[in-house]
Amino acid sequence: MPIQHAHRASERRLPLPLGEVHEGAGHPLRLATTLSRPAASLSQGERRSGTLAGFSIFILASVAAAALAHDLPAPPSAAFDVPRVAFPEDDHLPEAVHEEDESGAVVEAQLLEEALTHKDPAQAAELEALVEREVEARLGGIPRPRYIPATDLAPPQGLILLQNSPRRGEFPFGMALSGYLQPRWFEFARSATGWTDAADVPRPINNINTFNINRFLLSFTGHVLDERLLYRFALFGTTNVGIRSGVVPIGMAGWKFSDAALVGCGMTPVPGTREWVDPQPWTIGVDRSMANTFFRPGFSPGVAAIGSLFDDTLHYEAGVWNAIDGGTTGVLRRGTSMAWAGNTWWEPWGPFGLGPSDMEHHDDAVVRLGTSGVYALTNAQPIPGNNPEDTIVRLSDGTPITETGALGPGSELDQYVYQLASVDAAWKWRGVGLFCEYYLRTLNNFEGQGTFERSSIFDHGGMGYLSWCFVPRTYEAYARSSVVTGPYGTGQEYGGGLNWYLKRSRQARLTLEALHMTRNPAQNFLYPYRAGYSGTAIQTQLLVVF
Repeated sequence: MPIQHAHRASERRLPLPLGEVHEGAGHPLRLATTLSRPAASLSQGERRSGTLAGFSIFILASVAAAALAHDLPAPPSAAFDVPRVAFPEDDHLPEAVHEEDESGAVVEAQLLEEALTHKDPAQAAELEALVEREVEARLGGIPRPRYIPATDLAPPQGLILLQNSPRRGEFPFGMALSGYLQPRWFEFARSATGWTDAADVPRPINNINTFNINRFLLSFTGHVLDERLLYRFALFGTTNVGIRSGVVPIGMAGWKFSDAALVGCGMTPVPGTREWVDPQPWTIGVDRSMANTFFRPGFSPGVAAIGSLFDDTLHYEAGVWNAIDGGTTGVLRRGTSMAWAGNTWWEPWGPFGLGPSDMEHHDDAVVRLGTSGVYALTNAQPIPGNNPEDTIVRLSDGTPITETGALGPGSELDQYVYQLASVDAAWKWRGVGLFCEYYLRTLNNFEGQGTFERSSIFDHGGMGYLSWCFVPRTYEAYARSSVVTGPYGTGQEYGGGLNWYLKRSRQARLTLEALHMTRNPAQNFLYPYRAGYSGTAIQTQLLVVF
């Protein structure tokens, strides 16, 4: 239809008799009834119907106009994969169709309106199907996000926002959104009112009762320029630390040569222990153990190589980082020494899966054996950094090693060597899971002011979990314990809890846990551990992974 004719026809109203209109509730052809009525008198349903019919006219007119504009015939019905709508012959149309406008042209828009409004329901349904398929065809070229959930062996890939393919001539780029949220209710009932640290400073023990978002993480992963150039960037934070609450960036970018080697750099955990390397959402209980929190390093900028060998049975992560907790000082850090760390584990009986819990009920037993190590010449750090996971090195009674007088009257530590080694083993079969790790740490080569009572400090300890998923993929009971011992004292925890996997998935878990601790030497506000505390911690947590 000539575009100018359509424009003129659209300005006219047709006095259509109501008796010739199809009356289906919500039927798009009810537009014909409303063409000769003022808008204020229309019902809501008639307005919706009018909108759809108008859109139908617009789609068909657009196709015809495009064909005319390119001097091409209208597209055949095969282009839409539906039969062409059959319109009546001119001699069967109302007389008004043959009227000509002031320029003498046939009012073709009126022809289209008459054809749409005076046909039987079958023809109307055919027209609606034509419009819907044309709209779907146009929308089909727009990329739509899709979600890939967790499996028994791999974490969720998340919401795939974009996945371009160079094979289709597109710029190589991919991005997925994932993360988790960890609301927690934490109560602590003290069994003592205070304790005295190694520097003879008395400190109180307080009761605790608080609701918080213990952790939240929003992660973007993908590739750019090449499917081997990978990145992961995450925003991580907590509400546990009050006015110091903030969001800190972590992540890594690197080149994947093969499954055997990915080399990258960024802000990552220093891989000093197994429980620290395992992602937090896949722990058995509410959180990691007291012993692990005491011994492990923290986050730091660094360079690492990650990969697997021998048919994906032997895995490793190793590299060099600024320090065992190098995210605090950044480029203002003192000295040029680095932290060297590595972690390796072996899965000889097949893929071990997510975490040490056997909520999946393996028919065949699987086992994981591993070891970790860290060596670092470390400058004194009196307070933890901005990353909520940061910790500081402490003596076995909970005293910060950098506290004045901690290593002797008037002593003040400036630099020392930190060495950590750990071994771990895990096994799971038919709902039962076992996990244990043992730690050995040496601190020596002390430099600073004053007289040090010791030239070297050796601490060691371990942790263990026993779990039983007594209703597969749904209910799980567990027990846990850990201990730290050294020249300044011994601390211990023991307890257990219940996991409820909502909808039989690891991606949603409700946990109720009780822990009793005595002379706890660890401290981190993401965990129930406060240095020197003795008492009972009760925690209720909902974990949601997406």
